[in-house]
Amino acid sequence: MAGALHRPARVWSFPFVPDFLSPDFLRGLYIIPVLAVLILIHEIGHFVTARMVGVTVEEFGLGIPPRAKGWRYKGVLWSLNWIPFGGFVRVLGEDGASMEPGSMNTKSPAQRAFFLAAGSGMNFLLAILLMILVVGVQGISHENVYVGDVRPNSPAEAAGLQVGDRIVEAAGERVRDRDELAATAREFAGRRMSLVVERDGQPIEREVAPREDPPPGEGPTGVGLVPVAEADLTVESLAAGAPAAEAGLQAGDRIVSINGRPVDDSYVFGFELREAEGATVDLVVRQDGVERPVQVSVPRVYPRVSEVEADSAAAAAGWQAGDRLITIAGTDVARPTDLLDALERSSGQTVPVTVERATGGGSAQRLETRLTLGELEAGDTALSLAGVNIVDASPLDTLGLAAEVEPRFERVSAGRVIPTGFARAFDATRLMIGQIRELVTNRDQWDQVAGPIGMGQITSYALEVSPFPVWVTLANLAIVLSLNLGILNLLPLPALDGGRLLFVIIEILRGGRRIAPEKEGLVHFVGLVLLLGLMGIIAFADVNRLLSGTPFGP
Repeated sequence: MAGALHRPARVWSFPFVPDFLSPDFLRGLYIIPVLAVLILIHEIGHFVTARMVGVTVEEFGLGIPPRAKGWRYKGVLWSLNWIPFGGFVRVLGEDGASMEPGSMNTKSPAQRAFFLAAGSGMNFLLAILLMILVVGVQGISHENVYVGDVRPNSPAEAAGLQVGDRIVEAAGERVRDRDELAATAREFAGRRMSLVVERDGQPIEREVAPREDPPPGEGPTGVGLVPVAEADLTVESLAAGAPAAEAGLQAGDRIVSINGRPVDDSYVFGFELREAEGATVDLVVRQDGVERPVQVSVPRVYPRVSEVEADSAAAAAGWQAGDRLITIAGTDVARPTDLLDALERSSGQTVPVTVERATGGGSAQRLETRLTLGELEAGDTALSLAGVNIVDASPLDTLGLAAEVEPRFERVSAGRVIPTGFARAFDATRLMIGQIRELVTNRDQWDQVAGPIGMGQITSYALEVSPFPVWVTLANLAIVLSLNLGILNLLPLPALDGGRLLFVIIEILRGGRRIAPEKEGLVHFVGLVLLLGLMGIIAFADVNRLLSGTPFGP
């Protein structure tokens, strides 16, 4: 399977009204059926086990009350509820003292525990089955992990790590994915950890000392990690007269190396092109088994204005959508970060800005404008001060090159598919438990908590950048979310299955003496109210992130 290579043009924005028919929004809607299936599977687990142990099911609900619609079938109230977060199976005696036949209160602790754990058990089973399906049909993909950002005065900076380094080993173990590497860094907090990184095709040994109490948003080492699936890159098409075609590249060429660095994924190619803007790169390409060198000139790429707010500083300066920003106050702004820094430095001033505007026929002219900015206040961003959104375009656009990303898969023999699926699901569960533990000990990790809206944003981004087929991307997302749902529901918190299991365990430890069902019900009711409040806060954060144009995650 293959996907088009286009280092996605990143939109740097401030709060404009979102386009609810945009591709980003429509891709995010995939999360609705994914969550619906996960919730349905979870509740089916409770429903089936209730029937197995002889408990009367009173209601099977999707969503959280108040009820929008309900109907009865075979003695069960089937309901759709207004709050679209989760679902439930309500059984006789669940939150009361009823001792009628079929009441949960008449069942043994083992039967009640079986009922309570069944929902999470179904989520774990679904994740395992999906993992086996992906492994059996597609095989195993491997990930390269790169340094995408190094924070000033961080352990990563002290260790000499640089943006673009590929992290090959950590603590003597091969790095297989970002989550494992992050978990290893947390494990070594307060101690020195060995690293092997690949830079310009050569291995370099380093040592880093992860921090126990890092500054907010930086993590133990102060490094941003970029995970990229191993893949081959093949030239798909070329624009006539563009630099790539002029250099002699041809459709069907597989890109073997760039500046002596093997091209094992899309990140290497995009990174080296970005580093070479305004210069040339040396490529080695292969077609029909024959390799040949190609030298390509890489034009500089400047941020492009995608939107200008009416009555803003940018509008007053005469900027238009489509303009490229070249310099601000004499400072070259070829990178979005350069632009943001220049705007922040210019707050409260009138500064000259050079823009480049297309004039038709492929030509452009440079215009000198003057931008008058107000003072940057708390809550403002540099872009909101100017009143613009910008797009950081890919160098591929100016090269006139489109390429296919063909992920590499390690095929798994039929006899190894099921054990491999189990093993990978177990590893994912272990990593997820570590991340949940990190939520308790590190308040910065709460920025990574998302509700359904945030999950939609994550889904949209994953589908945009993933080189995998849509079904594989959605299956992998469903695996993560199903494991997440299963684990979270087993946490010993009131109103969750784990909270109810805790009362069963307490009953067993007390020699069969049960806490009064009315008291237990009150505890779970209070827990439900708090849980709904937390979900509201998370939803508010998700909406704020979405409207502000902030990408999910660091």
